Amino acid sequence: MAEKVNSIQVAISTFGSRGDVQPFLALAVGLKRAGHKVTLVTSHTFSDWIQSYGIDVRPVEFDPQDALNHPEMQAFMRKGGNPFRVLRVMREELARALNLHDEFWEVTQRADFVVQASTSIGALEATELLNIPSAIVHLFPFSTTREFPSFFLGALRSSLGPGYNQLTHWAAHQLVWKIIGAPMSNQWRQQLGLKAWHSYAELYAQARQQKTPILCAFSPSLLPKPADWDANHFLTGYWFLERPSTWQPPAELVHFLESGPPPVYIGYGSMNAGDGEEKTELILRALERSGQRGILLSGWGGLAQGKEVENVFYIENVPHDWLFPQMAAVVHHGGAGSTAAGIRAGIPSLITPVAADQYAWAEQVVKAGVGPRMPDRKSLTAENLAEGIQIALNDQEVRSRAAQLGKSIRAEKGVERAIKIIERHAAQFRT
Repeated sequence: MAEKVNSIQVAISTFGSRGDVQPFLALAVGLKRAGHKVTLVTSHTFSDWIQSYGIDVRPVEFDPQDALNHPEMQAFMRKGGNPFRVLRVMREELARALNLHDEFWEVTQRADFVVQASTSIGALEATELLNIPSAIVHLFPFSTTREFPSFFLGALRSSLGPGYNQLTHWAAHQLVWKIIGAPMSNQWRQQLGLKAWHSYAELYAQARQQKTPILCAFSPSLLPKPADWDANHFLTGYWFLERPSTWQPPAELVHFLESGPPPVYIGYGSMNAGDGEEKTELILRALERSGQRGILLSGWGGLAQGKEVENVFYIENVPHDWLFPQMAAVVHHGGAGSTAAGIRAGIPSLITPVAADQYAWAEQVVKAGVGPRMPDRKSLTAENLAEGIQIALNDQEVRSRAAQLGKSIRAEKGVERAIKIIERHAAQFRT
């Protein structure tokens, strides 16, 4: 039996959209429930939300919505185009977040364990300079493997064999390191008196040397662990954030749900492409063609509240863990968090991706047989959306596989497994 771990102070660093932050908040809540103390360093945009769960937050002056609303990003999400311009925009916006490192480092001085997102830094530096154990978190596959191509390829993603797959990871790492990794990490590392890294390969070589766990916060039931990933990679299962115990659904929403058969959920998370009115009208036509009721989530995803329709309910925000199990199917952009929530609910998912790893998650859903293949957002029409909805609602094999996969996902308890790994590593680090 594992030795009981005393309470530890954990510093967590992440930034990005709500979907990037929410799994880390779920981890923080779980750590606190297990008796540990946690400080989450992230964008000030999410401070009130994080504090509503009783988690200490160190806010930094970075607003991810500014990046999503940049004209280059908007144009890319609407029409596609040159991904290098998008990466340049990300680099410019992330340059404003360099104060995140200073804030995180200050919090780290009082920490016993450090957790960072794959897009952040600080974990390996804390282990090297402060002799503090640490972990790196991947919300989607990031490490090189011969089993499938890089999740960064977006619409260009296809597998041409093991050698090609490995090459795509190398190329993606080189590109992301040059545009984001090096500018974000090396200036700060030099301030700490540490040598600069030249690639992600060097970063992860140091992680292996320090025996830093790589926590992969996605499901082995959907994407099994590649055989060529080492023992320091742990597929924990998804990290789900439960709704606050005090949360109550709007009475109007409850009435809508009770007034007819389960509706179809449609929402695009943080993917605001600036075409909300057009896409909302398209969705209304698709629901009419398929004869289905719908719930449209606006939020950052930019869907506008269109004309009043008897069988459609508009809402700004609602917890997925409460809403999705009451849906007939879910339509979304394929972000890691939305994909996880849809599969967990045990209902078919229709993914119309916008960019990056969303195409890969869409492919995994199709491969698992829990949703039909859909066009990406810019190619979506009322006709092909209505067709996809009909398949999701009427194909009993799809519905049966979705129910079974949802049952498997719900049994994984990803946050609990991640905490056990953190506690074990903290105990072993000192022995």
